[in-house]
Amino acid sequence: MYGKEIKNSTLTAAGFFFDNEIGSRESPGFLKRVGTGRAQVAANVSIDLMNQERVLLNGCNVKLTAYPNKSEFLVEAYNFGNQEFKFNVRDVYALVNEFDLTDALTNELEREILQHKMIQYPMISAQVRSFYIDPNRYDAPANTLFTSKMPRRLFLGLVSSEAYNGSFGTSPFDFKPYDLTDVHIDYCGQTLPGRPMDLDFANNKFIEAYVQLQETLGHTRNNFSCNSIDVDMFRSKGFTIFGFELSPVAVNNSIFELIRQTNVSVRLNFKSLTPKGGLYCVVYAEFDHIMNLDPLRNPMMDSVSY
Repeated sequence: MYGKEIKNSTLTAAGFFFDNEIGSRESPGFLKRVGTGRAQVAANVSIDLMNQERVLLNGCNVKLTAYPNKSEFLVEAYNFGNQEFKFNVRDVYALVNEFDLTDALTNELEREILQHKMIQYPMISAQVRSFYIDPNRYDAPANTLFTSKMPRRLFLGLVSSEAYNGSFGTSPFDFKPYDLTDVHIDYCGQTLPGRPMDLDFANNKFIEAYVQLQETLGHTRNNFSCNSIDVDMFRSKGFTIFGFELSPVAVNNSIFELIRQTNVSVRLNFKSLTPKGGLYCVVYAEFDHIMNLDPLRNPMMDSVSY
């Protein structure tokens, strides 16, 4: 969702360098990242609470716990054969912005909290699901991913089983089309898209899916933002990601929609048999979410599960 200027400037502090082809040892981004030894990076904590704009009240007890994946998943080593590497974290610390309020403002804030009994933090909650597709199949029958609450929008992509489980010679972000012909999202008695896409990547018939991805990201409705994914990258360079807007306010984070309880499932069809080892379909979905804090700073979350 970041533009090319941000990717080539601010995000480099996080160790990000843009790849024009995922999984290629010749990609400029990979060549800039390549190397062994120590590196220092800084990045925003990308979790729901940190991605919303409101400031936390004083006196909140916040504990962050990170669980790193295995080294085979984290390290890209396309040009080292069977050599193994180890990803070690030597030191971690957090930089926190703190605001000093005047006594009058602090007292007024506490009075409002006691009067209204609750302070709310609306946010967009991201959920990730995945399911396995057996080898030698022409389709993936309906897989129910979310069983109660309708997401705003969702994105999905296909990755090899080896890359999904982690290996030094593959990238877990290498999303390829794998001769996919149709993607169907079933929810609330509806199906997206309204008609079959009838994709054929080998014969350059995929532009509808590409435009739909950009629409879901909100880039086709303005002329000042982009995500740097061009048509060729979407077709065969590891950026084959499908986007679907389920809510009419999918790209407007300032508006919440009424909760709609439903099951959301995905169906896939392929032109040729799925490869040896099988595939994983990775689905990223966004939901409306509200966190409440009472006067004692106890958090309370939405009761609707995903």
